[in-house]
Amino acid sequence: MKVISLINQKGGVGKTTLGLSLAARWHLSGKSVAVIDADPQKSAVFWKEQQSSDSRLSGVDVYSVGLPSEIRSSKNLDVDYVIIDTPGTDQMMTRSAVNISDAILIPVQPSSFDVRASAPTVQAALATGKPTAYVVNRFVHQSQLGRDVMTSLRKTPARLILKAMGQYQAFARAVGEGETPSTMFPGTTASQNVEAVGKAIDEWLQE
Repeated sequence: MKVISLINQKGGVGKTTLGLSLAARWHLSGKSVAVIDADPQKSAVFWKEQQSSDSRLSGVDVYSVGLPSEIRSSKNLDVDYVIIDTPGTDQMMTRSAVNISDAILIPVQPSSFDVRASAPTVQAALATGKPTAYVVNRFVHQSQLGRDVMTSLRKTPARLILKAMGQYQAFARAVGEGETPSTMFPGTTASQNVEAVGKAIDEWLQE
């Protein structure tokens, strides 16, 4: 089992979308996956509630948790991957997630403000000694700002996943149906993007 936490004290960086996209990709590849929704907004729970019973992602379990002890208990799940979607402000919940994690992903939007706001999160994650990596989310291709942010993140102590999650409407449309681009829009640029990011994260986790 690998436990992966998505953390960032700044809200709105796309933690849930990234987590669900990874969960779907690993599930479709034959792995068992559980998503732990520790965010008070319960976006992952909402995603599961919208899902049809015949969805190809019906085997992805989503658990709502509200206590640090419940996060710690997720370590006992019999699955290949546990993905923890952490809250932006509850330090105790986030600390519990980090403590049981094998790796930490920090989604960040391609803006200097977002990168600066994520710095304390990165420092706290690196202090644990756990493998920590940035994933740039909502990346607009051909954007000079996006390229500049990717360049600056490569100079930080944290690892940078070199494939970025793009800005596609397919993500929002699919999540609203309890799906991801991998199942709702197979073969599209968005689904290919998920595959590329997932493969890059797989390679990082295997190092």
